[in-house]
Amino acid sequence: MRPYPISLAALLAVATLSACSSNPVNLTPVVRPTAVPTATPVPTAVPTATPVPTATPIPTASPIPTATPVATATPAATATPVTTPTPAPTAQPQVVHVGFTHAAATDPTFGAIAYYTGSSTANAAASVVTVVHGSQLSFMTDSTSPHTASGLGTSGFPGSGPAGGATSQTGSTIDGSAWSTGTLSANTASVAFTVGAPGNYYFGCFYHYSADGMRDVIVSQ
Repeated sequence: MRPYPISLAALLAVATLSACSSNPVNLTPVVRPTAVPTATPVPTAVPTATPVPTATPIPTASPIPTATPVATATPAATATPVTTPTPAPTAQPQVVHVGFTHAAATDPTFGAIAYYTGSSTANAAASVVTVVHGSQLSFMTDSTSPHTASGLGTSGFPGSGPAGGATSQTGSTIDGSAWSTGTLSANTASVAFTVGAPGNYYFGCFYHYSADGMRDVIVSQ
């Protein structure tokens, strides 16, 4: 083995040290320890922050739709009927026909009536005489038998007929008094009577009231 070469300077230094020391010099070379490489530090992992969970939003309740009110149809205005005033009846002359050539009837208001009618037609049914007050009213016989039209008041048909004076013409107004045409022979007319105030005036024949029910009513309006 070859010895390590020693430089002159090293030898001089060793000699010097030997002279100054009583111990021999150990010329064994000093081996310097090899530096241990420093371990590379392992980087510490920075913990990743755990994400905070985002709160799930609470769904907002959808508003309940308000029902749209159904429009109520406005009823069409009803036209107010125009009332036509009834014309007031006017007083007019009227003739009542009398005789057995006509017929009896039953009036819903006054009951049985007979042989007095507003028609000259044979067998015409008896009818209540409705007339405007103030009118002129006369009686005409249509048969050969004698007849009268004599007042019986305003309270309904009495049990007995006109009194004996009914055979003569009495009064000029048809009202509640004892008026009478007097005896009318065949095909003759009475005098004209004025119809009195509104009311119901009962009358009948002096000759045939009880036996044949010859009677009627004048309604004055």
